[in-house]
Formats: sequence, C-alpha cells, structure tokens
Amino acid sequence: MATATHEEFDRLKLAKVYAAHHLDIDAGVEQIYFLPKNAPAREIRLLEVNRLIPELSDLEPLDFGVNTGSDGTHSLVVLDVTPSQFVALKKGQLSLPAGWELEGSKILARRGLVSPLHNG
Repeated sequence: MATATHEEFDRLKLAKVYAAHHLDIDAGVEQIYFLPKNAPAREIRLLEVNRLIPELSDLEPLDFGVNTGSDGTHSLVVLDVTPSQFVALKKGQLSLPAGWELEGSKILARRGLVSPLHNG
C-alpha cells in the first residue's frame, strides 16, 4: 500500500523565508511584522515598514497567490506602510484593513539585524 507524504504547512517558517527575501530585495524595507491573528490558516500576513513608498491615505494590502493548486497552497498578503503610518497605527490614529491586528504580531526582520532566514 502506497502512502503519500506531505510536508506540514508551517506558516511561521514560510513567513520568515518571505520576510528575509523581502528585506534582501527591497532597500526601503526597515521592519517586517508577521500578523497571524484573525488570518485564515493558510494565509501569511506581513506588514512591511518601508521608507521608500509614498504615503497613501488608504492602506491596501497586496495578495500574492503562492503555490496555488498544490499541497502547499497558501496566500501571501503584504501591507506596506511608511514609518510615520506605522507610528500612527501603533498609537491607534490609523486603522489596519478589516480583520488585521497588530496584537500578537511578531517582528521577523529588521534592517541591520541578521536575516531571520539565517538564524533558524
């Protein structure tokens, strides 16, 4: 009897990989947070503090479909904010998109620190 083996979906591990990659390729990214609270089980939400983006009034996350149609199907949803918008979010002066929460967030990457991909 043949059995299929499937690698377990590890949302935090994948979030660390994406965060390390984004930090490496985008010079404007200063910090990356993983926001798992209220997210569907196969959705990775990252909030990226980016000093090189324009400050827009609407905070609109981008959804990147990843591995669609496979056992590893999940989505990567990224919200870029400016440093001043991030401060306003922390002070409650600006709101995240519906269903997004800073509570329970975990910093995965910060400019000047060792990439999370390389520290386990």
